[in-house]
Amino acid sequence: MKNLLILCLGLLGPLAVIAQTTPPRGTSYQDSVRIQQSRYPVKNISNLYMNPVMDIVENLTQSTKHPIFLNALRAANLTATFKSRGPITLFLPSDSAFISRLGQSHLDTLLKPEHKLELSNFITYHAVAGRLDAKSIGKQIKAGNGEATLLTLSGSKIIARIDGNRNIVLTDETGGQSVIEKFNVQQSNGLIHLINPDIMAKNRIL
Repeated sequence: MKNLLILCLGLLGPLAVIAQTTPPRGTSYQDSVRIQQSRYPVKNISNLYMNPVMDIVENLTQSTKHPIFLNALRAANLTATFKSRGPITLFLPSDSAFISRLGQSHLDTLLKPEHKLELSNFITYHAVAGRLDAKSIGKQIKAGNGEATLLTLSGSKIIARIDGNRNIVLTDETGGQSVIEKFNVQQSNGLIHLINPDIMAKNRIL
C-alpha cells in the first residue's frame, strides 16, 4: 500500500508542476488570437494602432481617432458588413476630417433613425469590395490612361488619379479631392487606407 501511494505521488508530481506552470487559457478563439498576435505585432500607423489579425470593426473600436466614424457605422447597422469575411477596402478619414467635411449639423441629421438609409449610403461610399492595395490602384490608374474608377459599396463611384507628387488622389462625386496619406493598413478582412480630407457622394436624398 505504501509503495502504491509513493507511485501515485510520483505520477501526480509532474502533472502538478504542469498545472502550476501552464498559463490560464480563455476561449479557443481568444487563444488563437493570442497566438496570432504574437506572430503579427500591432502596427503603429501615425499613432493608429491596428492589429492585422483583427477585423475592421475590432480595430476601429480600439482606435482613439475614429469613435465618431465608428458610431456612425454602428448607427447605420453596418457592423456586420465590416465584420464580414470580406475582403473590404475602407478609405478611412480621421474623425476631425470626417466632421470637417460633413458638418456637425449634417451628421446629427444623418444619425436620426429616419435617415438611416442616407447614413448607410454615406458610410458605404468609403468602401469598395476586395483587397485593393496601393499597387492594385496604381495598376488600374495606369490601365485607365491616368485614372481609375472605383465602384463603392454604396453603388457610387470614386475616381483615383496620381498627382505630380506621386500621391494617389481620390476625387469624389462632388468634385472634392482627398489624398491617401497611409496605405495598406492590414485587417483580417481587408485593408484600410487613411485619407485626408474626407470624401462625399452627391447628396441625393437630403
